Amino acid sequence: MEFAKKPMRSILFWTLMLGRVDSSSADCILSAKSKTSYVILDSHTLILKGGIGKDVLVKSYHFFNSASQITVLKDSFCDYESAVLYVDGEVVDAQQVKSL
Repeated sequence: MEFAKKPMRSILFWTLMLGRVDSSSADCILSAKSKTSYVILDSHTLILKGGIGKDVLVKSYHFFNSASQITVLKDSFCDYESAVLYVDGEVVDAQQVKSL
């Protein structure tokens, strides 16, 4: 009976590992520092506009408001990356990014 448990554990382990390695669903952005302006869509979403390339949608757990002062810290970043923006004196992580 012990012999039958090991192959099942191995299959479960590799299934979980392969699921974590697949990063095809993560979006990444290049040249974010070239953006010249931003528009706040809602309290957790903004669009970086202007400059090189397409506009960039950034979602975060951080709150944005119309008076927020926002600086892009990283030129290239992906979904769930840390320390991509500086907002009102705080370093902010990206939950989701997308080229528009």
